[in-house]
Amino acid sequence: MKNFWIISILFIACKTEPKTDPDTSNGTGPKYETYDYSGFTKEEIYTFHKHLLEGGSRRRQGGDLSRFFFLNYSEIEKHSLILRSDTPKILEESPRKDVKNFITTTNSDSRELPLNEYIQQAEVDGLIIIHRGKIVFEGYPRMFPTDFHLNFSVTKIYVSASIAILEDKDLIDTSQPIDHYFDDLQGSGWEGVPIVDILAMSSGIDPDSDGQLINTANASPEPIKAFAAAKSVKPSGTEYDYMNTNTAILTLLVEEISGLTFSNFMEQEIWRKIGSEYNGLMVKKANGTDATYFGMSSTLRDLARFGLAFTPSGRKNANPIISDDHLAKIQNVNKNLEEKSWYSEEMKSSGYQWDEIYDDGDFYKGGHAGQGLYISTSKDLVIAFYGTYDTDLQEHQLPAISRQLAKSGLFDLE
Repeated sequence: MKNFWIISILFIACKTEPKTDPDTSNGTGPKYETYDYSGFTKEEIYTFHKHLLEGGSRRRQGGDLSRFFFLNYSEIEKHSLILRSDTPKILEESPRKDVKNFITTTNSDSRELPLNEYIQQAEVDGLIIIHRGKIVFEGYPRMFPTDFHLNFSVTKIYVSASIAILEDKDLIDTSQPIDHYFDDLQGSGWEGVPIVDILAMSSGIDPDSDGQLINTANASPEPIKAFAAAKSVKPSGTEYDYMNTNTAILTLLVEEISGLTFSNFMEQEIWRKIGSEYNGLMVKKANGTDATYFGMSSTLRDLARFGLAFTPSGRKNANPIISDDHLAKIQNVNKNLEEKSWYSEEMKSSGYQWDEIYDDGDFYKGGHAGQGLYISTSKDLVIAFYGTYDTDLQEHQLPAISRQLAKSGLFDLE
């Protein structure tokens, strides 16, 4: 009970920071929209903690209860610390009214709303749009700009980026089967499965075993041996099956090759190099493993900084984090895995842990309850957002709206 009150005090303290109204500022402060968001009251915090301590659902409630969990996970559960950059990347702000007033269309109803109004009505916590390296829209209807929000499965692309970094160093060959690097997987369902198929969520492992495999591995001091129990039910590379186990195996591969914990590798090779302004907090399980399939917590701007690493504006250095080869491999669509998009009538494929890769080269990664990162390298565009299920467990439609924005002509390069 003592810890309960300590944590409650910490929550209250972190929610009382001064706020700046972007419409009345002197021009020197951030230009984001805050919509008069004021955070959680003391009574709400007490109610949420009581719910959690009594064993209530943490992420399937929807609305404010889930949002509280998403914004405060790092204060509730164990995590690994990923240290921020010593030289944060400055993000220039150049707000555009045409982006703010872009008319959105959604599948949920026939209404057409300006983007700025849509994110206030839907369960969107934060949205940022960066074009040519400049913030053209930023809004926080249900969180503070400095809040750490769970990324959930968006974190999976930090894993694939780490694999690609090791590829660039010639330390991993993704055409090789995973058991080439793990003897414990020989004779298992993983034997002969190329790493590139695991990256594309097409490992052929029985998808119905995903939860059991993850739970067993999390309780084991040698998780790779737990994953050796997996059974193959189809040839790899032939069918898309979304499984957290694929990401967990890739995470262990990064650790095996680098000799570092995943969070330490990510800190050294990604987080500090993107110019992160704040630390990252990676979910950590009881056996000490980084649960990359579940997610990390970060500010929205730092997620967007990672997105910038894939764009021309973020790849100007001689040795960019995201190499030409990495981009080419993401955009080399695997037609064997082509299927209808989750968010439109378009066709999409998957690869390198990205959910949707389109024929025009744009790609998108989503996460549980409305987290997302959309990249258009041809338009030098990054769209990043956080969200929460509503009380009917429905999420917002920013994935579809991101695609609409990218194809709208607003961001075509001259």
